[in-house]
Amino acid sequence: MGTDCVIRIEPQEKEVTGKEGETVLEALMREFYGREGRTGFYGCRRGGCGACKMQVVSGEVNHDSTYSRAALTDEERTRGYILACRSRLQTNIVIRIPKRKSRLGRYRIFDLDQHESHQSVGGVDNG
Repeated sequence: MGTDCVIRIEPQEKEVTGKEGETVLEALMREFYGREGRTGFYGCRRGGCGACKMQVVSGEVNHDSTYSRAALTDEERTRGYILACRSRLQTNIVIRIPKRKSRLGRYRIFDLDQHESHQSVGGVDNG
């Protein structure tokens, strides 16, 4: 591991110190910093799930090319998004950690009484 690199988290104005060559996720987790200031990131830590997706506002990271394009699209990469588990520090960086979407966000929840014509299981529309 190399020299110290400062990771500044916006808009919380928090700073975490990592080492050059260390992944952004390793540095954040060592300092117990997670999404929205809460501890921890949960996910695969191999570039497959996107749980550690964040945007680099300034600075440089070396983003590994082995990761799921479902977890991070090419379009997101062009807008500065990275997977922290696949990105090694090269310089001081400024990042923004997006709010995590609800895990239920992809499901449409209906009132069963109003949608009897659809086959529903547990309030999730299957029709």
